[in-house]
Amino acid sequence: MSQAIRAYVEAQGGKVTAEAVTRHINTEYPGRWRPGTLTAHLYACAVNNPKAYIHHASTPKFLYRYSDGSMELYSEELHGPNEWEPESEGDGEGDELTLAPSAVQYFETSISLERDIEDHLIHHLDALEPGLKFIGRQVTTDVGRIDILAEDASGERVVIEVKVGDAKDAAVGQIARYLGWYAKTDGKPPRGILVARHFPEGTRYAASAISNLTLIAYQVQFSFESVSLNP
Repeated sequence: MSQAIRAYVEAQGGKVTAEAVTRHINTEYPGRWRPGTLTAHLYACAVNNPKAYIHHASTPKFLYRYSDGSMELYSEELHGPNEWEPESEGDGEGDELTLAPSAVQYFETSISLERDIEDHLIHHLDALEPGLKFIGRQVTTDVGRIDILAEDASGERVVIEVKVGDAKDAAVGQIARYLGWYAKTDGKPPRGILVARHFPEGTRYAASAISNLTLIAYQVQFSFESVSLNP
């Protein structure tokens, strides 16, 4: 099934939806696999699904999944380095591919949280820096897609990248690539802002080598209110 999914996505030459993949598999391979097996593969084959490396270590990873559910073949040049694979070895479950509910929940929560953080930042860029002006979201460049592109009060370009959880060294390398590309394209280096929940010591050392990069940690806060029992 992995080969069948990859062949179809590759033939499309761009983004596809899970529904389109499902229609293709059901049409070309009627009755060959159970419906749950296809759903499992669409999650397990995603490069940017951290839990898939633990629960489905033997399954090839070649899809890049977006927050809206669409997907395409993963490209390091387009999507950035693979920073989702856990650094420690997982407890692989052999070749049997049974989707773990915890993996699905973790992945969906991660992409939803990143999308929510981006949504919030787009409407509250002043929270990062007074005077920031929104330019674009998921902006495509020759070296990948930028989460948020902005402009500061002086008109200088600002590249903003958002990471859920800890920022790894690869995140610094990714935003450095965007900064370098714009420096060459515009003739002057832009500024960068990397937003994450936490920055390990190693990541902070890596970031300190880039003078025009700022690290900003986010915090998730909850509020609660009573709900009336009457409809």
